[in-house]
Order: sequence, then C-alpha cells, then structure tokens
Amino acid sequence: MNFQNQGNFTRGSQLFAHKLRMFGQGSTNVFIIGLGLSIFWIICRLYQKVFLSSLYYFIIERYVQLKLAIGEHFYDIDQIGIKFYSLRFKKWMHLNAQDFLHEFYTGQHGFKIQQLWEFLINSALLEGLIVFAIGVIISIVFFTAQGKNTIIKAKIRGADFVRSRNLAKMLKRAKKASKICFAGLPLVKNSERLHILITGTTGTGKTNMLNELLPQIRLHKDRAIIVDTTGAFTDRFFDPKCDKLLNPLEKNSEQWLPWNDCFEAADFHDIASSFSNYTPKLDDFFAKNAELVLSEALKLYKDDKDIIKLIHTIIYSDNRQFAKAFRNTAVSGIISESALETSAGIQSTLGKNITSLQYLKPGGSFSIKEWFSNSNETSWLFITANPNQRATLCPLISAWISIAIKALMCRNPNHDNKNMWFILDELPALQKVSSLPVALAESRKYGGCFVAGLQNIHQLEAIYGAAECASMLDLFNSKFIFRVSDQVTAYKSALTLGEQEIIETQENLSYGSNTMRDGVNMNNVERKKILVMPSEIMNLPDLTCYVKLAGNFPITKLTMQLQNLNTAFVWGYKLLKKLKLVEY
Repeated sequence: MNFQNQGNFTRGSQLFAHKLRMFGQGSTNVFIIGLGLSIFWIICRLYQKVFLSSLYYFIIERYVQLKLAIGEHFYDIDQIGIKFYSLRFKKWMHLNAQDFLHEFYTGQHGFKIQQLWEFLINSALLEGLIVFAIGVIISIVFFTAQGKNTIIKAKIRGADFVRSRNLAKMLKRAKKASKICFAGLPLVKNSERLHILITGTTGTGKTNMLNELLPQIRLHKDRAIIVDTTGAFTDRFFDPKCDKLLNPLEKNSEQWLPWNDCFEAADFHDIASSFSNYTPKLDDFFAKNAELVLSEALKLYKDDKDIIKLIHTIIYSDNRQFAKAFRNTAVSGIISESALETSAGIQSTLGKNITSLQYLKPGGSFSIKEWFSNSNETSWLFITANPNQRATLCPLISAWISIAIKALMCRNPNHDNKNMWFILDELPALQKVSSLPVALAESRKYGGCFVAGLQNIHQLEAIYGAAECASMLDLFNSKFIFRVSDQVTAYKSALTLGEQEIIETQENLSYGSNTMRDGVNMNNVERKKILVMPSEIMNLPDLTCYVKLAGNFPITKLTMQLQNLNTAFVWGYKLLKKLKLVEY
C-alpha cells in the first residue's frame, strides 16, 4: 500500500469510526427519550387507575396477609388483629385481620387494586412499547429537523431564480402580464417599449423567437420595421397587398431616393452621415469631410432629384469637374482646383461610401417618413438584404433605419402613440446606426419598441466601441440569453442575470489518533455568488434561454417551441385573410 492509499485508508477509517460513535450517541439519546416517555406514560396511567389511598390500604393488606400466614401457626385466626390509621375516620383503629381483608376486597380500594393488576397484566407492556416507539420516531424527526435547521443556506439579498411557470403566474397575479408572450411566459406589461435583447450564437433559437413574436405583433395591429438580412422573415410574413419592401436589388421593392426624406437642412446631413465611415476616435480627415461633401451634393440636386447626376458627379467626374461642381458651396474651401490631391482623396473616399446609391432607380417617390406618419396604415416595412447583398447595401440600410428613427422621434410624445416595432435580427451585421443609441434611450415615449439580436458582444464593440456598446446593451430591459460560445459574452451575460448574497453553514471535521481530537466545527459564512454560471449559459440546449424581464422580477429558464412557419402555412393564412375569415 503506497503512501497516498494509506492516507485515504486512514482518513476513511477515522471518519467512519467518528461518525459511528456520533451515530451511537445519537441512538442512545433517542433510546433514553423513548424509555423516559414510556415510563412517564405508565406512571400517568397508574395514577389514573388507582388513588394513593388505595395504595396505602393495599400495603396494609399485604402486611395483613403476611401476618395471617405466619400467625396461623401460633394463634387462632380469630385472635389475629391489625392496628392501622384510618384515613376515613382519621384515627387509629383496631380490626380483626379477616374483617379487614373482607372490608378491603369488598370496598372501592380493592376494586381499584384489581383494576391496576388487570392493567399491568393486559395493557401496560403494549402501551409502554407503543409510547416508546412514538417517542423514538418523534426524537428522530426532531433531531433530523434540528440538524437540517442548523445547516443554513439562505438568501440575504440579490436576484431570485424561479420556474417560468411560476414567473408567469406571478405576473398574472400582479396584473403585470403583457399581451406579448413567449412559450407561455408574458413580458412585463408596457415593457415592450423598454426594448428586447436576444443574445445567442448561430442556430440557438433567436430567429425562432422572432418567428413567435411577429405573428403577435400582426395580431395586435402594431406596425413594424423589419430589417431582414437573410430573407427568412420576408418569405414568411411579407404581404404584398399592404406591406412595403425596400431593396433596390429586388423587383417588387419600393422606389426610394434620398431627397424623398429630406425636408429640412439637417436631414441632408443625417442621410450623409449614414453613408460615412467616419469614426471620431480615428479622426479620419477624408472620411469626415466626405460626409460634408455628400450633404452638399444632396442639396445640389434636391430640386430635380437626379440620382444619376449625383452618382456621375461624385464617382465618374474628373478632379476639375468634381471641384467645379462644388464651387460656391459650403465645402468649396476643401474641394477646389487649387487642392486637387485633397479633393481626389475626398472624392475617392466618398465614391467608395456611396456605391449602394448606384442601385437606386430614378423617379422613385417612396418616402419612409410619409409611410411612417400615416396613422391609418397597418402595414409593415421590410428592409431586406440577402447575405451576398449585405456588404453592398449596408450603408443604404443604415440610412433607412436612421430615417425611420428620426420619423419616430418626430411623433408627439403627449399623444397615445401606437407601438412601432424595430426588428433587428442581427444588429452587428449592419453598419453603425449613429441614431440608434439615442433612440434606445428616448424612444419609449414615442412608441418605439426595439428588438435586437446579437451573437456576441465583441461584434457590437467593434462597431460602436466598448463604452457605447455597454451603454446600448444596458438600455435593453428584457433580455433573452440563449447559448453563447464566447466566454466573455457568457460571463457578462451571467452578471446581467444577477448575483445573490447568501449565508451558509460550513461543516469541518477533525480527527486524530486520540478520540479526544475528533470533532465537528460549524460556522456560518456570508458569500456572494453568480445566480447562473457562465458555463451553464455556454451549455444551454437549442431553443432554451435564460430570461431577465424588465423590472424587479426573478430570472427564469425558458424552453421555446420550434415555430414551423413554412411557406404553405403563410399562404394558407393569406388565403383565409382574403376570404375575410381572419383579420390582422
């Protein structure tokens, strides 16, 4: 036996012997309690069966019987008497021994003694055993409860975790259940405008969750702007009779031009910023000035709205023609024939940024702001880009989202605005939307409901920076966290779900060659723990997520059902709508 195995053997044998001794002491305590209860019970029953006076006369009767047994050999029985103190007459009396016995057995004292003997012979042992068993059982239950209560593990403060079914009941009892729900779990009432964040790696259930959300939005006749970067939502939910589609590479797209949504001077700059790759941290001269030049270029052609001329001027004109076009404008100081290298750098940067504008068709009349302001509309706006179109159309998508956000923020905050949903399935797949952080912070009173999905935090940090990314994520009050493969995202998600401060009992065993050293030490320790470990998030099955709702509600774990919304189902729904058998 090597040293390690010897240590294991010693440790195991010492601990076993210690536990065996402790168990023996506990068993002895249980036995003593059971025996004590049974003795106490027998004494009480004896007191019930016989009075002390009867016992007094019974002792005298035993003495008389002994006196008769001995005296009959020496005297005549009639001559044998007994002197005793009468409790009845409260004086000493002298009676013949046989008369005393006759009076004792024919009186109540003899009857009581007879009952006592019958009890001792027939019932005392059985009752004693029953009381002993009851005492043992009660002792075991009591000591077990004491041991359990001694080991404390209680929450002091922090978040709570409950089953999704219990959380749903909690919301309904408090009358705070929203009409929007997922797998039977409703959102907190009126928290739709506090925005929803869906985190999870690819294939975990983010899109499936949106497939459950969109029919509910349609059912409640809310409007929605859906940024569909895969085409899946368009195939399932697009209704060509009422919905609008924006994608210049699609045949059934609405025809849009930048000037259709430029009603004020600031609008030109807002649209131009959407086509800019300027980052304040890098302070790129050409990127910053390209944004200003595009704003002026849009103003140049605002009257005839000629997209072809705009593209030709910015991309295809030579340096001198480019500089000449911006003569007598606000950017003439940086675009001029005397600074051709600067002009060429700005033109090159700008030409790369507005490539997507080449796909816009002349004469387009669709306006996002006008569609937005039409309160009678119940249609949805689908902004689409297939994966092979995404890189090309990202600036356009960013511009359209910015225009929609600005239209949202132009609503009257004092009116009862209907919900306007912004569905951004893969938020990091889009170019930076500069107006999005402000919209998340302030759109609640305008009816804005943002639903965004992301795979990991690094994607968003690369676009918006760490500080702005953290600020944006904080503004999503309802969070659905599916499986993630990134440790940093898993850890930050776990912190988002919350922590608990608990107090728990730690039990330490000590042992030695002398039994005097054997003992158990118990002490209470306060510690803080994460409610859900990052590894639990990283190992979630598909369609399962942790949920943190808006407000002071516990977190939960939710398993969703696969939404089989195939094309046949969608067209069947449209047919029923056409026959007026269903309504939105």
